[in-house]
Amino acid sequence: MECGCTYSLRIVDVEELPSDSVFAKFHCDQCGFSLGAEGSDKELDSMVPLTLWSDEALYRLSRLPPYLRPLVRQEVEAFASTRGQKVVTFARVESARNKGMVEWSPDAERRINNVPSGIRAMAKIELERTALDRGMPAVTVALMEEVKARYFGMASRS
Repeated sequence: MECGCTYSLRIVDVEELPSDSVFAKFHCDQCGFSLGAEGSDKELDSMVPLTLWSDEALYRLSRLPPYLRPLVRQEVEAFASTRGQKVVTFARVESARNKGMVEWSPDAERRINNVPSGIRAMAKIELERTALDRGMPAVTVALMEEVKARYFGMASRS
C-alpha cells in the first residue's frame, strides 16, 4: 500500500479481535501517517509482504518450552507459506499444529457460529484438537455436545 506522500506504508502490528477478524496497523516512515484496516486474516494476507505474527499467536508460541519454540515457529511458517498465508493468528497456529486435517460437518459449522465470538476461536481449537486426538476426520454436532458437556455440564437433552 502506498501513502499519500508516495512512500510505502509499512505494517507494524496485527491484533486479533473478538469477532474473528484482525486489525492491522500501517505506518508511513516518511510522513508519520498511520492507518488501520480491519478484515479477516485471509483478506489481510495480500497486504502483508512477509510473514507477520499477531500478539496472540506470539503469546501461544511463548508458552512452549524454549527448545520447541524455533521448531514450532518454523513448522507454522512453513505450513502458512504452503497455503499462501502471511498473517499468523492464534487459530492458524493451531491449524498448522494439526496439519489442517480436521473438517467440519455442515451442521457443526452452522452451530459453531452460535457460540459467542469471545470464545468461538478457543472452542474451535478444542473441538478440532479433540477430533484429531480421536482420529476423527471431522468435527460433528455429537462431538460438540460431548465437549460442551465435559467442560460446561451443558449437553442438550434429547
